[in-house]
Amino acid sequence: MQKSTSAKAGFGVAAVWFGSHCGGGFATGTLAANYYVKFGAWAIFMPLLALAIMCVVGTIQWEICRSNRVYDYKSFGDVLYRPQEKLWCTVFEIMFVVDVIMALGIVYASAGNLIQGWINVPYILAVAIFTVIIVLLTMFGTGFLLKIGTLLSVVLIGCLVVTSVAGISAGADNLVRIVTTWECAGFGGALWSAILYASFQCACIATTHSLTESLTDRRSTIWAGVWGFLLNGAMMLMTSIMLLSHYPDCIGDNLPTFNIISKLNIPGLKLAYSAALFLALVTTAITCSSALTARLEKLITGRFQSIVVCRAVCNAVVMIVGFLVAQFGLLAILNKGYSFIGYICIPLVILPTVLIGYRRFQKE
Repeated sequence: MQKSTSAKAGFGVAAVWFGSHCGGGFATGTLAANYYVKFGAWAIFMPLLALAIMCVVGTIQWEICRSNRVYDYKSFGDVLYRPQEKLWCTVFEIMFVVDVIMALGIVYASAGNLIQGWINVPYILAVAIFTVIIVLLTMFGTGFLLKIGTLLSVVLIGCLVVTSVAGISAGADNLVRIVTTWECAGFGGALWSAILYASFQCACIATTHSLTESLTDRRSTIWAGVWGFLLNGAMMLMTSIMLLSHYPDCIGDNLPTFNIISKLNIPGLKLAYSAALFLALVTTAITCSSALTARLEKLITGRFQSIVVCRAVCNAVVMIVGFLVAQFGLLAILNKGYSFIGYICIPLVILPTVLIGYRRFQKE
């Protein structure tokens, strides 16, 4: 019974993490194309290497949060970086906020156009509709977020499986040719690109710190890591293989997955992909927004009589900032912003978490 309860608690955190990870850059295929598929056949292995790094870092961070009862990224940083937390936690917080705002920028860069295509409204109204949806989903706290995040992630996985299988089937001959001839670029470049991807994604793991309150014991934390690897690994690998089956035509494309699906002319496939993309944007937005809200509400909660109203105001502010960042453009954020965060996160997040994280576990 305890094992079942721990596995269930771990799955909730892993599902929301998957929703956060599988955002606009993931669902559009842009991240996979830029960080894995452009190196050819190495795209079969490198996503799993990157994910292994992410899962180790994530599991350690979740256990630090659970065992020390700290449920936001600022409090987590105070624990990880002590006794120099005043300096390094400030640096970590600045880096994390920038990373999350960029993620929200990517969401807005995609969501407005997607909604506009569905209901034919002005772009700014489409953005307003999306903002209202996210504020409503994130104003009721962690418990509601876990439930809705798990549901959305399960539906998202179903939609992505359908679209990925269709894309792989259409490019099966090309995929076989690439693998049998091992058509690829240099191993060193592919390896470093995978490490960079894992690094900037490790910064986003802090968006799930507010959810660790649901983890009941160390076993549930381990289950969160296991479920996280299975969920993210399956979808990362499937997306990479689907794009690889259309290599090298998909490289340099702003929306590689969408353009591949559009060429197949399979009834209902575009609708399934549009649903998957929208769910990916929603799950990323609610996780990122709630992470910053958990921090902001501590600063201004005394000014509101209702915690729900306080969360709604904080979420609205966060989403507006994300919209402003989106004006820089999708590719600029993906190629320049994320790479910059990736270099910083290796010494700032990955190494401290792995080397000294276990010392921060509270004795139970």
